[in-house]
Amino acid sequence: MSDMDYAEQQYGSSVSLCDYILKHQLEEIKPRQIVDFGAGGGKIGKIARQVLDERVKLIAVEGYEKTAQMLSCQSLYNEVYHTLIQEWNFKDLTKYDLAIFGDVLEHLTPKEINIVIRQCIKKFKHIIVICPLHIISQEERYGNPLEIHQTYVTSNFFDRYNPIEKHIVKGKDKGSEWTIMNVRILSTDESVPIYRRLSWFVFHKAMLILQPFGLSKPFVNILKRYALKYKWLLRD
Repeated sequence: MSDMDYAEQQYGSSVSLCDYILKHQLEEIKPRQIVDFGAGGGKIGKIARQVLDERVKLIAVEGYEKTAQMLSCQSLYNEVYHTLIQEWNFKDLTKYDLAIFGDVLEHLTPKEINIVIRQCIKKFKHIIVICPLHIISQEERYGNPLEIHQTYVTSNFFDRYNPIEKHIVKGKDKGSEWTIMNVRILSTDESVPIYRRLSWFVFHKAMLILQPFGLSKPFVNILKRYALKYKWLLRD
């Protein structure tokens, strides 16, 4: 067992059902900075390093002191902050490329979740939320009271933020209770022209509609070939 695997067992991790989706998202976004909220045993950081190597700056925000100390002793993250998500978001006004909430927002109340997301929309280009659906029975784990679930998350919980991606994956193991949702939200920063935000939103919604019919790739190829001035749709 590697040191990182041991850390995940001792300090918390999330079900791996959506890991392959996150990897594809990281390959597409190619963020320069990632803030890993509720970093726990460092699973998200490990995936980001696998996909992006040293090209990405990784920042861990962890509310449990023991876990934050462990992460500070690792070389995985460039910076580690021992603070609650709500406090860090309020104090740090820097703009970043990507926020990832891996199995953490369900530990906040619904009101706290919505405050955090609204704050993040103002300073992150992309937000990825990974969380279990319909699970509220989890109590304290690893001696960490922050592990208690406080919100019963449903599949439409984040729809108010018009996510450009939503993936729901149910565990295939017999008797598995886990259904994991991955939601990707695009920033609505007013510095981005409204026509670009609207075009980008419509484009990715169209991809979700065309994908089941096998038409998304041909459509993208047509854009690349005949509409070069719109290539920013594919990379933003």
